Amino acid sequence: MVESEAIADLKWVPEGEGAARNANKAVVKALRRLIRDENKKTVRKALESWSPEDIMELLVRLPFKAARRLIDILPDQISSRVLSELRPQYRAAITRDETVERLRDLILRMPPEKAFDTFQDLPDDVQDRLAPDLESVERIAASLAYKKESAGEIMQKRHVALAPDRTAAEAVAALQSASDMIGSVDTVFVIDADNRPIGAFKPRALLLVPPETPLSDIMSKEFPVVSSTTDQEDAALATSGADFKSLPVVDNEGKLVGQITTKMLARVVAEEAAEDMLKMGGVNEDARPTDSVPQIVRNRLPWLLAGLVGATIAAIIIGSFEEELQKAAILAAFIPVVMSMAGNAGLQASVVSVQALAMGSNWPGDGLIYRFGRELLGALLNGAIAGSILTCLIFAGSLVFDVEDPVRLALATSMSLLTVTTIAAIVGSFVPLALDRLGIDPAAATGVFITTSNDVVGVLVYFLMASAFYF
Repeated sequence: MVESEAIADLKWVPEGEGAARNANKAVVKALRRLIRDENKKTVRKALESWSPEDIMELLVRLPFKAARRLIDILPDQISSRVLSELRPQYRAAITRDETVERLRDLILRMPPEKAFDTFQDLPDDVQDRLAPDLESVERIAASLAYKKESAGEIMQKRHVALAPDRTAAEAVAALQSASDMIGSVDTVFVIDADNRPIGAFKPRALLLVPPETPLSDIMSKEFPVVSSTTDQEDAALATSGADFKSLPVVDNEGKLVGQITTKMLARVVAEEAAEDMLKMGGVNEDARPTDSVPQIVRNRLPWLLAGLVGATIAAIIIGSFEEELQKAAILAAFIPVVMSMAGNAGLQASVVSVQALAMGSNWPGDGLIYRFGRELLGALLNGAIAGSILTCLIFAGSLVFDVEDPVRLALATSMSLLTVTTIAAIVGSFVPLALDRLGIDPAAATGVFITTSNDVVGVLVYFLMASAFYF
């Protein structure tokens, strides 16, 4: 246990200084021991003179369980300040298992924008339970009026919007007065008398024109606009190829109600990409690296069981060809080859399709038949090349090992490879498209679904080809 007289020596040292790293390691070790031993009063006393920034540095150096325990030990006022400065991913993990009462107290002590971000990171059921108690947080209360993951929910209400007859000098004055309120401004909107956006320009454009120039001469009429009901992912896509990265958000009447900043758009893209990666890996989208053992089981077991069902079906198919395997045991050696190729080909094709749907990069003029033909020819060529290489390997192996009828074996395995690669690529390409047409998240088409279905088809095709060509 740390002696009381040594508590005052527990200070965080800026790591630009000499032996700061080793000193900080000793501090982390000492406080970790105090937290483990439930010495709450000692921990509070040790940290009472620390700045929130230093406590945040300590927090991210502690093991996750100790960090979460430290947030519980610290007074609400300090915990809320520390949490508000954490990266969103860390804040979401730390607050995930807090009680509703504790979360309410912490959020109400945060600045509105930080409170909003923290609220957004919470699971849906916790948000629903907290919402009635957070009416006093303006940003949160306003966001509840919009659909989850919509442009209205993530927009920033504060923005710079000016009339077209205002001059460049007046615009500069407006930006100067607004800079403290909204920070960095990368897009200024021009609105008509009904508060509808009719143009936009970047602040640097003001430096290139005389002060008396009206904004109508500076503004661009070509800029993306999204409705407050637009899905946040579609809102992020709207900036693709656009000169203006911040998006104006309008209500049902077309009136400007807010903007989505570049920072928020980057966060949306990162979150959507992470969510799709989890889905493609057959993992619940709520999964986190800091999950507890029960959460790991709950988030992953259903997908593993789905894979188990598919693998069992594949095993049953293999078992139904027991007689063939007894006649030629070498056939069993090539089962992993065929299943692996089927899974890889299907996953490659599905990932490309999911990415194209997510980024909106499918070419509109390419009809379904054209896409099918292109994928079919590409898959046939890949399968033919892979089958040819496998044939060469079998012939080379027959020179070293005793392989019965290598010609027929090569024919059966290469034809199997050609067939399963083609089927897997077609399925992987078009299942995401079909799910998207049905309104289902196409990312769910990858991972377990694609690999399992291709394993089953691959094994079935392999033994059918073996029966046709080898026996």
